[in-house]
Amino acid sequence: MPSRVPDLVRGRPEPAPGAPRRGWRRAVATAGLAVVPVVLAALVLLPDLVGLDHHLPFAVFAALRPLLTVLVAAGVVLALVVRLHRPRRRRAGAVGLAGVAVVVALAAALVVPRAIAEEPPPPGGTPLTVLSFNAFEGHADVDALAEVIRRERPDLVVLPEAGDRFRARIAALVPGYRSWTNVPARAADVRGIVVLASPRAGDVTARTISDAPGTPTDTRYPWAEVTGGILGPVHLGAVHVVSIVPGWIGYWPGELELLQRWCSRPGGGSLVVGDVNATPDHSAFRSGTRGCADAATERGESLTATWNAGWPRAVGAQIDHVLTSGGPRAREVTVLDVPGSDHRALLVHLRL
Repeated sequence: MPSRVPDLVRGRPEPAPGAPRRGWRRAVATAGLAVVPVVLAALVLLPDLVGLDHHLPFAVFAALRPLLTVLVAAGVVLALVVRLHRPRRRRAGAVGLAGVAVVVALAAALVVPRAIAEEPPPPGGTPLTVLSFNAFEGHADVDALAEVIRRERPDLVVLPEAGDRFRARIAALVPGYRSWTNVPARAADVRGIVVLASPRAGDVTARTISDAPGTPTDTRYPWAEVTGGILGPVHLGAVHVVSIVPGWIGYWPGELELLQRWCSRPGGGSLVVGDVNATPDHSAFRSGTRGCADAATERGESLTATWNAGWPRAVGAQIDHVLTSGGPRAREVTVLDVPGSDHRALLVHLRL
């Protein structure tokens, strides 16, 4: 067997026929332990940084980033505890764990500042109180909502998913408030937005913004604009952006971009109030609201979920917003529970 002599002379046995393949597989497995967990963590916690959050399921991951960051961080801690009890684990696993920890730290750096209130606005200016509440296809408890309105006395109330039927019911319970809806009487409540104005709001008016296909205001649900009275030169957009669900998400980024109608409006100032179906963790939200400030973020309340109201407040997402631009500033933000809806209400005290 002359071909094996050199190996015998050098004292090395001939490699088994399957050894190279086993080594290749071991290398791939080692690389996988280091890379795959990091990639998965980034896809779940940071999809907005590469635009994946315009698509499902990444849009949902972005909406739930605060909760998912906590869960993945807990997983990192648990994995670290396991490694401390098993110190002979592969080094590649340690590299992967460190990479996931870095991703968690980046996600936390994007989330945590939203729980810290900024400096409050200076005193002075006209006080304005706004209430936003999704009426859940007109099924919200009108008696409970009326009690909130009578107690808090908001100047303006914006109620997405409320049409003429809901408008008539709530208006009867809050005498003195004028009311509008932006859909015909025969339209389903889910399509409409009801606006209420207190006597203090003065001579405000509301008008429907066209949702005709192909127009610059093409939205699945019609929006409204409120002007005059206590608002002065400020224009208020009452909005309901489509949900991030199959069949609708294709329209979602474009509808968010239409918020620039108010956020980039020159002079006078603007407010955007309603169900935006997005959070600051969505790149489309940040793009569409460029020029606006989120009232809840300014006041350190951005991590309190307004949806789903059936879950604890630390779980879910704050998708209902009051946005300000060009002068109006938020002084106080409160999230309120109102029965009969899958949303919580957002009560914002501002200075114009």
